[in-house]
Amino acid sequence: MSNIHDGHRDRIRQEFLQHGFDRNTPPHKILEILLFYCVQRADTNPIAHELIKKYGSVAAVLDAPVEELALFKGLSERSAVLLKLIMPIAQRYIYDKSEQKPTFKSLDGIGKYVLGCFLGETKEKLGVMCLDAKGSMLDFAFLSEGALDSVGISNRDLVKKVLDSNATAVVLCHNHPNGIALPSDCDIALTKQSAQTLSGVGVQLIDHVIVADTDFVSMAQSEQYGYIFAPN
Repeated sequence: MSNIHDGHRDRIRQEFLQHGFDRNTPPHKILEILLFYCVQRADTNPIAHELIKKYGSVAAVLDAPVEELALFKGLSERSAVLLKLIMPIAQRYIYDKSEQKPTFKSLDGIGKYVLGCFLGETKEKLGVMCLDAKGSMLDFAFLSEGALDSVGISNRDLVKKVLDSNATAVVLCHNHPNGIALPSDCDIALTKQSAQTLSGVGVQLIDHVIVADTDFVSMAQSEQYGYIFAPN
């Protein structure tokens, strides 16, 4: 017995193949076609509308917990897992595209790159970018997960990562999920501590980038905190 929705799905697929998505594409339409591939024999249009009604945007749907998504009528844990796969795959895509080790000409360029590294992250993480003398990225890695005031960063791990990369300069970066991209007292203290630690092994901390959603702040470019990054 044929699926009564096959004709509709074929039309939607062909429309996507011909025109793709853009900023004017209704959010429910994006979810509708995605759900074709995990909801086999049901109309995914109402499900997509319900998801957007609850969460407000495609991004918010993709950030929602698996357990919550699986409670929606018409969805299963399998369907929810597919939705949760999108952001990690997008992160890997960005990483693979930049695997040629980009060279940065400015702190703004570094900040924009860092934004992509935190794409879709809902937990607070702290990362380190290692650079050579020409501004080429040697490595990027997350060193801790959780609020900085409780987790912080291990001086030993930081120094090991930097020395293993043979870096001459370092950029710290972390995110404020659901917050604003402004440094807290804890962020400032950690930045000062890290600058001092790195200076002790002959490496300069050149910036600490703080990310919130699609915004970032460069502490090195701030009149208030720029002194922390001045070479000794």
